[in-house]
Amino acid sequence: MIYKRFYLIIIGYLAAIILTTSAFAFSLGRDLSYTTLSLALLILITISFSIWLNRTNKKLAFFFSAVRNDETSLFFPEGIGFASEKKLNKSLNELNEKLKNAKLNIELQEKFYKSIMEKIRTGIISFYSNGVVEFVNPEIKRMFNLDHISHIDKLKNIDPKLVELLETIDAGEQKRINIKVEHNLLSLAVYSQKIVMQGREIKIVTLQDIKNELDKHEMDSWQKLIKILNHEIMNSVAPITSLSSTLSGFYKSDGNETGPELITGKIISDTIRGLSIIEEHGKGLIKFVESYRSLTQLPKPEFTRINIEEFFERITILANSFLDSGSEKFQIRPAIKINVTPSGLTLMADDKLVAQVIINVIRNSVEAFELSMEDKIIEINASKDIDERVIITIGDNGPGMNADVLEKIFIPFFTTKESGSGIGLSLSKQIMRLHNGNITCDSTAGRGTTVSLIF
Repeated sequence: MIYKRFYLIIIGYLAAIILTTSAFAFSLGRDLSYTTLSLALLILITISFSIWLNRTNKKLAFFFSAVRNDETSLFFPEGIGFASEKKLNKSLNELNEKLKNAKLNIELQEKFYKSIMEKIRTGIISFYSNGVVEFVNPEIKRMFNLDHISHIDKLKNIDPKLVELLETIDAGEQKRINIKVEHNLLSLAVYSQKIVMQGREIKIVTLQDIKNELDKHEMDSWQKLIKILNHEIMNSVAPITSLSSTLSGFYKSDGNETGPELITGKIISDTIRGLSIIEEHGKGLIKFVESYRSLTQLPKPEFTRINIEEFFERITILANSFLDSGSEKFQIRPAIKINVTPSGLTLMADDKLVAQVIINVIRNSVEAFELSMEDKIIEINASKDIDERVIITIGDNGPGMNADVLEKIFIPFFTTKESGSGIGLSLSKQIMRLHNGNITCDSTAGRGTTVSLIF
């Protein structure tokens, strides 16, 4: 409506100018007084139109200049001038009020985010491709004991490898680095993302010191490992000690050695049986130590380009070889289903070591199936995630595990099997670490288990 009135006023002024101009032209040479009057009226209308138009333009120019300069305190009188001017003034005031509120909201959000950045215990640094720092939060300054960071090269004084990591880490990538700041050792988890602002690319990197968390997890792992070692060793040593004492008692009487004439056939028979038991437990201890040694003496991976589809075919042949062993566990054979997306997917890895991991997981799935279960399914899938990492999953529809067991499956020597060594998944985790990858397990009692290999 305001624009329509503005348009009508302009038409009115133009019509008045045209009429007075016509009157002036008509009166020329006829009536001097009429000519003078029409000329004066034409001048007045033209001046009035010019003043009105300039006043409106100046008002708009002043308003936009104020907006550019973030000035929101201006006010236009709403009771002066034509109706269209009053409407224009009111609209400008309303727009100015909205801009003022928007600016206030932005300032409040900035204060809110700034407060979060100051309180958060994660270091955040953003910088351009030339290394010029755009933003650092106080945690970064505290972490590296620096007052000001204008360029990432300043961090070279801390550790040149840190700057190299900041420059080379890709968007979505997560890495770890250990650095020493004065007398403190930091174990940093580094994560990167990139954004584009005003046509310039900015890399945002978060750095979190996870040393305390790692120490806690390491201590928990050691405590669990020691409990298992204690359990395994005591289970073997206690019977040996007790049996040795019993056998020794056969050949002693009141602290003295028993004469040969008192050695009966039964004593000899019991001694032989006891020594056999000691031998059996001794071999168990040797096997236990060898299992422990296998965790610490893994061969260095020999990386080659693996065609995953062909690799899975070989895995299927290996899996079928132990399914043909005739064990009652395998009487109802599980169906092994394979899927690779996209076709032709490849992986840089040691095929023998990775095959060892997958076969171990398949064996665990097969041995977990209930004997009477008929529709046993093991699915092996390979694909890439959004970060272009290759993910291999081995899932089954078996009985699954409860949370307490799931928490312990990667602890060395932990097992729920009567004849299990408890090193299979621990060994698998070590192999995945040698590939700079990870292995995870997701399981729910009664709903099956899925193991993921992340490269």
